[in-house]
Amino acid sequence: MMGEVTDAKELKNTFIVPAIKSFDRYDFSRAKICCSLTWLVAKAFVTDSVPADLKEPFYTDQYEQEHLKPPVANLLLSADLYCRAGSLILKSDAARPLVGHDDVIQALAQKGLYITDQERLVTERDLRKRPIQMESSGGGHR
Repeated sequence: MMGEVTDAKELKNTFIVPAIKSFDRYDFSRAKICCSLTWLVAKAFVTDSVPADLKEPFYTDQYEQEHLKPPVANLLLSADLYCRAGSLILKSDAARPLVGHDDVIQALAQKGLYITDQERLVTERDLRKRPIQMESSGGGHR
C-alpha cells in the first residue's frame, strides 16, 4: 500500500512539524534573523559539525524575553562566523584566509556584493558595535 512505512529506518527519518502560528502572531523579524543566523552557522561549520550551543541562536529568559545566545553574539562580534563562511564559500577565489570583518567585506565587494543597511554601506565598525545591530549583521530589524 502506498504511504505505509515499510521500514523502521524510514520511521526514524520523519520530522515533527512545529506548531504553526497565525499570521497576526508570526514574528517576521525574528524569523528572518533566525533564518539568517542558522544559514550562517551552517555554512561556517559544515552542517553536521555545528556545535550544540549554536544550533538555536536564541534563548528565553525568566521574563519570557528572547535574546541572542552569548556564544553566537561573540562569534558575530569577532567576525569568526563571517570569516569561516566566507572562506568556505570563496575558497577558490581567496588568495589568503579571511581574518576579520574588513576582509569579508572586501572579498564580497570584489565579487560585486555589497553589504548595505537601508542603502548605506555597512562598515567594519557597524559589525563590531555593541549591542549587535542585527540589521547590519544580515538579520533585519530586531
